[in-house]
Amino acid sequence: MEQRFDIGKLIPDGYKAMFGVHTYVQGAGLDLGLLELVRLRVSQINGCAFCVAMHVPLARKYGLSENQINLAATWKEAPVFDPRQRAALAWAEAVTALSGQEVPDAIYEEVKAHFSPVEIANLTLCVVEINGWNRLMVASRTPPLL
Repeated sequence: MEQRFDIGKLIPDGYKAMFGVHTYVQGAGLDLGLLELVRLRVSQINGCAFCVAMHVPLARKYGLSENQINLAATWKEAPVFDPRQRAALAWAEAVTALSGQEVPDAIYEEVKAHFSPVEIANLTLCVVEINGWNRLMVASRTPPLL
């Protein structure tokens, strides 16, 4: 597939604004490995090859094991994720899918058991951020950097 457009070149201020959200999330105090796990999983759900290719090496850099990276798509059945990671992944999937146009209370209760309200808000912003990047990269057909 040929790239349709380059968001950074066409609207650099918009790109900078998106990157500003990313910068905030990175500095918000959540574990960077957890953030990369969430970004990887959401990118898999959204079919964003650019973002999957970007977040796999970042997941390694920030401490995720090869098993965790390889099994992110099947995290519900994989014993390599701790309860906090599982809660974050469930939250990320629910916020991404918005089935029934809501995030189920049971998933909220689980994430609330492992994260403070501020952490939940920052985790949610991470999910929103990567969903935005996924949509930009998929719509523009930006190829993965390999």
